[in-house]
Amino acid sequence: MADETQYFNFPIQLLEGMLINSKSCLVDIMYCSLYEHAEDKMEYGDEDDRFQSAVEFFNISLGDFERAKIRGQELYCSIEPNSPKVGLSLSIFWDYYKNEKTEFEIVCLLAFLAIKSIVQNKAYCKMTSLFMLSRMDGIPCSVKDEKELCSTIRKYANEYQLKKIKLELIHGWGLVHYSRYMRGFYVSFKLDLKELVYQAEKRRKSTKLKALKAKEKDAIAEALKRLQNEG
Repeated sequence: MADETQYFNFPIQLLEGMLINSKSCLVDIMYCSLYEHAEDKMEYGDEDDRFQSAVEFFNISLGDFERAKIRGQELYCSIEPNSPKVGLSLSIFWDYYKNEKTEFEIVCLLAFLAIKSIVQNKAYCKMTSLFMLSRMDGIPCSVKDEKELCSTIRKYANEYQLKKIKLELIHGWGLVHYSRYMRGFYVSFKLDLKELVYQAEKRRKSTKLKALKAKEKDAIAEALKRLQNEG
């Protein structure tokens, strides 16, 4: 198995359909990641040489080199270059590729990758469940209504399932989560809970202070306008 510090980096769109055929999606993720890695090494010979270099870099045995290269190119060229991306460690990739997983385990992988794609390299981030579900469905931007999600993802768009998913990510995937008295929730893979709560409450206090100052400014402007009209 490849070193777990290695990652397949791929566009979030490749998560679409994971709950229908996870193996097919994982293969596409691998092929696209290999091709992108090869494209980043333009100085290393022709297309075949670069793709072979990528295969060796990730220590992969391909059954059909040409098919993998062509499929990787198709996927790479079909997706907007600036699409949000996420990294999947090879240790997790091979675990999900080689071993049978329940639907809930696949859902948790999708949620993990969705959150990672939103947080990126930030220490923490605030998001909504609908945004997370959208990314799980391979949609770059948050949908406005859960009805826009595919049926396989939509059935997890309820409080019970979302709580179950988040608890699993907290206990088994290193997620730190905070959502007290707020719309949406804060997440981090870098901060501990105390620090995440502090940052969230600090932002809440700052937001409330800004809102109060804006309200006060509007009240003063209105009062001055009334005084001017009376004069």
